Amino acid sequence: MKQTLTFALGGALLTAGFFACGQISSDPHVAFETNSATITQVFADFERESDEFFTHFNASAVWSGTGLNAPDTVTLEQVMSKYKSAWAKYDYELISPINFLPGVNRLTKTMDGSVRGYFEWNISKVATDSTKSKSVRVKVYESFDFNPEGEIIYTQVYGNLAAAYAYLED
Repeated sequence: MKQTLTFALGGALLTAGFFACGQISSDPHVAFETNSATITQVFADFERESDEFFTHFNASAVWSGTGLNAPDTVTLEQVMSKYKSAWAKYDYELISPINFLPGVNRLTKTMDGSVRGYFEWNISKVATDSTKSKSVRVKVYESFDFNPEGEIIYTQVYGNLAAAYAYLED
């Protein structure tokens, strides 16, 4: 009997471990910590202008269009094109300390593992033969929602990025 119980318990733990691989904890505090670590890496990949940046997003991830006359949603494919173009022209540096805030479900108002934060970025345009280098600091609010596998599925970025880019191009 003792052996049967040991095998049953061991089998149950092994099965639970197998199905938990790639799954974020259902505890919203643990999920928030795990997802915050993902966003730390997202920011590092963005600063390095690395295609690894895009691997943190689910293939069907969307961004909320928050700019002037922006569409309601922007797809990962559209973001990839825009970011690669921006990386070719500008350098990005996160200059504020990272201080993530836990997000809440908008309906229940309970913590849901999503990650929010206020950040300050420095965006630079390098000098060319005919132009001087320029940089601008822009403060943004960003939020990231995740699926159970820990992939980002929804992002929004609020900040006056249009003015920042206009300044750099002036």
